[in-house]
Amino acid sequence: MAFYIDSAFLDDITNTARTVPCAGVTTNPTILLAAQERGQLLAPGEVLEHLLRIVEGDIFMQPGASEEEEMYAQAMSYIQADALRVIPKIPMNHIGMRVARRLKAQRYRIAFTAVVTIAQAYSAALISTDFVIPYFNRMERSGIDAAQRISEMADVLHNMQTTQTTGPTRILTASIKTREEAALALLAGSDDLAVTSELLLDLLTEALSAEAIERFAQDWQKMKKL
Repeated sequence: MAFYIDSAFLDDITNTARTVPCAGVTTNPTILLAAQERGQLLAPGEVLEHLLRIVEGDIFMQPGASEEEEMYAQAMSYIQADALRVIPKIPMNHIGMRVARRLKAQRYRIAFTAVVTIAQAYSAALISTDFVIPYFNRMERSGIDAAQRISEMADVLHNMQTTQTTGPTRILTASIKTREEAALALLAGSDDLAVTSELLLDLLTEALSAEAIERFAQDWQKMKKL
């Protein structure tokens, strides 16, 4: 199981990675735009170059193109920055499936993003996709029981892995907005979570923990005076 920092803002990523044990970073065009709107005026390729230097682990980059050849070219440009660490996030639709099959034929790791249904997760696993990425909060807002849907995906993927020779397809759940959603996603069978820098740091804190730690500090000081 792993945490991924769901951000493209380099200062936040650097600060979070110093504290939280993370396996890498996930981005998408919306996240890249948000970083630019905060004043980080870097092109996607430049962001990727910085990420490869400042963090360890995998970097997920999503092409912004909607046409097959352009999407494939963008995915390849990201992969070529570091084929061992960069994983393109491919949209789950007809064009995305064609691009994904081309990339898998070349033995590159890929992730399908915006996976909502059991059939989509199953289809992704049929081509040995490395990750499927469902959006927890977005499913909840659309009326889907996200925890149940992820649990069903996990069951299907587990059954496929026990009956086929394809490698495991991991569930990397994104769109996590609260501690409660993070816990529900993990309990439902998510292998990994993509979480914002702010929420990742918040996951390490808890009022009861803080109360106990403060008591230990007070008692330590008392003990030193004895």
